[in-house]
Amino acid sequence: MKFNKWGYLLVPTLVLLAVSFFTRQAWSQESMGIALSPPTFELAANPGDILQNTIRVENLNEVPIQVSVERQNFTALGEEGSVGLTEEETAFSLASWIVVTPEEAVIPAKGNFTFSFQTAVPLKAEPGGHFGSLVFKVGGQEMPTQTGAAVAQQLGSLILLKVAGKTTEAADIESFSVEKSFWEYGPVDFEIRAKNNGNIHIKPQGTVTITNMLGKEVAKFPIESRNVLPGAIRKIPVTWHQKSLIGKYTAVISLVYGTQNQILTASTTFWGFPYKIGGAILLGLVILFVLLYLGRKRIKLALKVLFGKGK
Repeated sequence: MKFNKWGYLLVPTLVLLAVSFFTRQAWSQESMGIALSPPTFELAANPGDILQNTIRVENLNEVPIQVSVERQNFTALGEEGSVGLTEEETAFSLASWIVVTPEEAVIPAKGNFTFSFQTAVPLKAEPGGHFGSLVFKVGGQEMPTQTGAAVAQQLGSLILLKVAGKTTEAADIESFSVEKSFWEYGPVDFEIRAKNNGNIHIKPQGTVTITNMLGKEVAKFPIESRNVLPGAIRKIPVTWHQKSLIGKYTAVISLVYGTQNQILTASTTFWGFPYKIGGAILLGLVILFVLLYLGRKRIKLALKVLFGKGK
């Protein structure tokens, strides 16, 4: 997700909180109540470790606000990279291991406050990925609407923790497809659906290679890496920024993931041809051929006269 120097994401509490998970999205500062730094933690620990971290909360308003913090677990929500917060305990839960100090604070106008949090990893913690979020809530009275009603806002910072031990890193490509099989012109849009079959989050990275109908490489560009939670499928969009297209093309992706640099590959094909321009050229050639055919006698006579004079 593309953030400014503090990096932030705002979600109204009137709907189910779904935090966008490393997607690209910009929010205007006018719509913000608070901002977090950092918005995401990627941590690693051994069973029995105690981790100490801090998170800074900035008040973007012209008035003081009271901010409280809650601990939540999160799971993947759909394939677009969003997550849903939950109090349900699973093998991947993290929230119960976290203690935040303090649990609420008043932040002055245009000011900031730093919260500390401790993550105590149990000695018998399940190896692999554990996921939680610190959800900071801005309560009602400091932020009235035009109708006089209070609107609460909340902002979540994601915590991804890897617990050492016997973990499983496994993934595959569910599909690799092109938006359509025939393109008049580019750019050409592809979609990768990567599935995490392991018990730890992965972040595949790799490249797309484009070859033409003669097998010649015409383009190679990187794939933007995105986190994939255990048991989830993540859509990863890819675009070939090429305008002119002619003939058949083959796109091959190569993804690398995990500590062992495991490789996944897949391919798809598509066609490209500027049929409007090509049709106009073809029509022009047909008209020219017809005119030449209809005037062939006159042309023949003209050639005889021309070459006759040349003798």
